[in-house]
Amino acid sequence: MSVEQNAIYVIDELVARPGQGKALHDAYMQRYAPGARERGMVLAHRLVEPAMWLPEGVNRLLFIWTQPDVGAVWGAKQRARLDPDVDRWWQEEAPALVETRQRYTLAEAEALGELDNV
Repeated sequence: MSVEQNAIYVIDELVARPGQGKALHDAYMQRYAPGARERGMVLAHRLVEPAMWLPEGVNRLLFIWTQPDVGAVWGAKQRARLDPDVDRWWQEEAPALVETRQRYTLAEAEALGELDNV
């Protein structure tokens, strides 16, 4: 199996408060993304729906991160839990910009059998 097939995808799905899509994107990239990169995460995609910043409407943002394997995911999660800047971002700063937030951790279906043995 190739590295890509064993990759784990971590998706942050953020729904911005009305008119805050661009501000949320920029704040996430400045406040959250650098630490995530330090924890070994690789930002593969930054997607925005709809495909324009809505000055009064709601944007949905998807930040798709990759990690090479399950161990890297758990290591990054543990380091994030110990980092007060991560907690400060999600608990104090982000709520002014975020309506809802979901995080998904996914893998390629073909890799699940091998990942079960890790």
